[in-house]
Amino acid sequence: MVTTKINNRRYLGNKYRLLTFITNIISAECGNFDTFADIFAGTGAVASAYTNKRLITNDILYSNYLCHLTWFSDEPFDESKIKDYIGYFNSSIPYEENYMTENFSGTYFSQSVCSKIGFIREFIEKEYASQKLNEKERAMLITSLLYGLDKIANTCGHYDAYRQNAELPNAIVLLLPEPNKNLRHNHCFNCDTNKLAKTISADVVYVDPPYNSRQYSDAYNL
Repeated sequence: MVTTKINNRRYLGNKYRLLTFITNIISAECGNFDTFADIFAGTGAVASAYTNKRLITNDILYSNYLCHLTWFSDEPFDESKIKDYIGYFNSSIPYEENYMTENFSGTYFSQSVCSKIGFIREFIEKEYASQKLNEKERAMLITSLLYGLDKIANTCGHYDAYRQNAELPNAIVLLLPEPNKNLRHNHCFNCDTNKLAKTISADVVYVDPPYNSRQYSDAYNL
């Protein structure tokens, strides 16, 4: 099955292309260390350079938190099960009206794609509620959906607005988040950084706050 990597996502301030610059500075200034904390982690791109360390990640945006669980949580998961779910999600699913079709048809996505997104998101939650998925497996499937819809969204990278009169794709493809099986005992948080900072300890803390007072949830509400 085709996989997707952590950097295959459009996001404001994503530091993936600056990783060499960032890691060279950290190496020069910090030397050897054991624990790395990224407390405004966003997509998790910077933390992804330190999966050989014990990681602490945090972001107040819940969708980012789910992505962090996908890439960094060391909770066991069944890869074959995830592949089966993604294979099903990529198959032909009958059209249905749902939250997505009622609110977003013809904006960021076509009506048929909205139907599929809504179905998949609700299906994942039902499977999790029935304990067929653990927390990491749920996060992996939602991350796959987030990355898939990001690839075809009728935007310039976020959801402040959509491009009017643009041609909307009628298909969405979900890929398997590339699993990292050599993780240590990491911690992923979804809380106010000002409160979290008083409760954690790390050898190196990377602090990259938003550039202004706006919450990123305005741009990533979907």
